[in-house]
Amino acid sequence: MNDKATANFVTAFETVGNELPGAGSWLARRRADAIEAFAEAGLPHRRLEDWKYTDLRQALDKAAFAPAPRHEAAVILPETPAATAFAGIDAHRLVFVNGRFHEGLSDTARLPKGVELHRLADVLSEQWAKALIERRMDEARQAENIVELNTALMADGMALRIRKGVRLDKPLHLVFVAADAGASHTRNLMLLEEGAEASILESHLGGKAALADIVTDIELGADATLRHAKLQDETADSVHLSTLRATLAGKSRLESFTLTLGCGLSRAQNFIRFAGEGAHASVDGAYALRAKQHFDTFSVVDHAVPGCTSHTMFKGVLDGEAEGVFQGKVIVRPDAQKTDGRQMTQALLLSRDASMNAKPELEIYADDVQCAHGSTVGELSKDAIFYLRSRGIPEAEARRLLVLAFLDEAIELAPHEASRGIFRDLVSGWFGEVAA
Repeated sequence: MNDKATANFVTAFETVGNELPGAGSWLARRRADAIEAFAEAGLPHRRLEDWKYTDLRQALDKAAFAPAPRHEAAVILPETPAATAFAGIDAHRLVFVNGRFHEGLSDTARLPKGVELHRLADVLSEQWAKALIERRMDEARQAENIVELNTALMADGMALRIRKGVRLDKPLHLVFVAADAGASHTRNLMLLEEGAEASILESHLGGKAALADIVTDIELGADATLRHAKLQDETADSVHLSTLRATLAGKSRLESFTLTLGCGLSRAQNFIRFAGEGAHASVDGAYALRAKQHFDTFSVVDHAVPGCTSHTMFKGVLDGEAEGVFQGKVIVRPDAQKTDGRQMTQALLLSRDASMNAKPELEIYADDVQCAHGSTVGELSKDAIFYLRSRGIPEAEARRLLVLAFLDEAIELAPHEASRGIFRDLVSGWFGEVAA
């Protein structure tokens, strides 16, 4: 334990550990093991290959987030377009304030029969929840320490179980609000049994400097379908760490999309493992950054069985001194013939001080596969701007149209149809703020 931030998290565990869910159960021992492993390894740093572009240790040493308090006062949402972006969508709503469930703002009445929705603490005795929490993913060794931190300190979260053949009647909207400064640690569990189907909307909003540490564990049964659209818009002095770990059974389908607008430093980790043939996973996203924002997306898609397909595309625009990072790996195991795995990252730099680091990788041990990866980084086309201006379009509007057209290919991949128009409006508003 050789850094201040790691010591701060260990102290937080010693202070609040006995108040966390699961005291006296199997989870108490698991938490103790997790904080011990975390303390021994410390926070990730640039000397680790998977973290070479993101100095999380330095960022958290500087910020020194204490545990976020329980918020007792009225909750006031930030005055940003993102805060009300999904308001027009009819959805079941689950709200977490400073990482803790807020019953007064939530609305989950009249869930369909076969849909079980609980707080994390209410399912800790169930075997399916225990299995998800204790799961470890291959090829995620340098990310496991962040998951261990979450396991040690997770205070609340959502547990969703959908029984065989049941379809969630309307989207479930998860809202996470940082109403006070501090660190929150949230764990979400999702189990969709055979043939089940659900759409999840997820919003992360912040009015205060905060650390959001979220781990989402997903297991899809055969023929199950999960559509997931996430919006992240937090303050410029916040840190956002999210880890998604998903296992897909045969012929299941995961479609996940993230739009990232806010945060000083963001790191999104996605670990997908195919456990049954004929499954598909899409892990896509778009981002628009400015000033000194930093966004790192890291994904590993593990084709462990034959006949599965995967798709990863991230497109972003960066202004000011913003930094973007894409690290993606597609693994094809020796027996995973008939695999189709593709990944692409593209970035537009709107400023000479903006930067992008990209490292797409393929690791293939089978011979009957179709896999591809690619990366491009560039500027707005001067010829395209000139063409639009020659048609009477002002330069700022021409640049806005080109940015929207560039990001639209990624936004079109968002799995919830209504969210696509919302994401386009948010990106358009972001560019208006930059241009101003």
